[in-house]
Amino acid sequence: MSRIILAFNGDFESRLALYWLVHERGHEVITLSIDLGQETYLEPVGELALDLGAAAAQVLDRREMFLRDFALPTLQAGAVYQTNCFLGSALARYVIAQELVRLAREEGCDLVAHAAASKGNDQVRMETAIAAQDPKLRVLAPVREWNLKNPQDKLAFARKRNIPIDEPIQERVKVDRNLWGVSLYVKDLLDAWQQPPPEAYVVTRAPEETPEEPCILTIEFHAGVPISLNGQAMELLPLVRELNRLGGQYGVGRSDVVEDRLFGIKSREFYEAPAPTILWTAHRDLQALVQSRETIQLRELLSRRYAELAYMGLWFHDLRLALDGFFRETQKHVTGEVRLKLFKGHGSVQGRRSPHSLYDSRLANQSNLELFDNQWAQGFTSLWVLPTRLAARLHRTETSDQ
Repeated sequence: MSRIILAFNGDFESRLALYWLVHERGHEVITLSIDLGQETYLEPVGELALDLGAAAAQVLDRREMFLRDFALPTLQAGAVYQTNCFLGSALARYVIAQELVRLAREEGCDLVAHAAASKGNDQVRMETAIAAQDPKLRVLAPVREWNLKNPQDKLAFARKRNIPIDEPIQERVKVDRNLWGVSLYVKDLLDAWQQPPPEAYVVTRAPEETPEEPCILTIEFHAGVPISLNGQAMELLPLVRELNRLGGQYGVGRSDVVEDRLFGIKSREFYEAPAPTILWTAHRDLQALVQSRETIQLRELLSRRYAELAYMGLWFHDLRLALDGFFRETQKHVTGEVRLKLFKGHGSVQGRRSPHSLYDSRLANQSNLELFDNQWAQGFTSLWVLPTRLAARLHRTETSDQ
């Protein structure tokens, strides 16, 4: 009998996977359930795993680690995949993979398992992350081995064996939630033109249902880390939870997009990410105040690459780790405050300040010539125009000769 560590969140697929591993294949299974901010009480999930035949069940709180070691580096990198994906689901899979590897080592197991869908990104992310941390570990994915081809097959399997389930075939919306956002799968929404049902969203209000008065808030950063909200010092976990509450109340962070999945397939995705949206907006604005133009230009290029690595399952890749070094260096002067207004689905910057600000109103004011010599402007402009003038003369000569 093989001992297996199974990532178990208590959903329909994971219940089937646990039962199948224990009762159909005869494995000894230890389940691992992790709190990443789903805002649900997870102790019953551990009890459910034991009821389904698990030899042991671990339920761990990894919310602080999730934010500190995964979400915060992503924020500091400004990493957003294809406009609106703040990578919450991807980052969660890396935490789960990391904990699977750790527990497998502690328990002396050489086999881990998951219940990620066979068509999605998550199976690739999980298994790539596991291989990067321990290439000797073998991964078992029941969804790729059992002969259950559709929801009806799975439901019949569960009913025949009296597996306790909700009726998943009736669920129109599947929710993947953590502190860094919500990813929604809306069943039967096949037309990209079709509007999603209002009840699909779980943490954000529709803009027309938000308060008529805006919410003004101030976020303080120290070396790229958010440390206070409205003048009150806060640790990262309570700060993110409060921003999720406020942002959701004002409809901030809701998106309906078409993006390219890991396999290159176009996919319509629905996201809710109040806290990441607010923090990304504030953090990006503060960086613009304290960083040089050259740093910003390269940072924006590498931010896109960082997001791609995180989305594609390469969180533990040496390139992503190397990029972390670059982004850590860029955060040294990202200290200061940003004031934002939340209103009707939008979060807009209203002001910013920093002891490391590179903004000088005297230099920016075009009517103030105190710090400028007119001769400097004349010389600079002449030099700047020179290549254009030379190219234009050459091209005009070539045209006239034809």
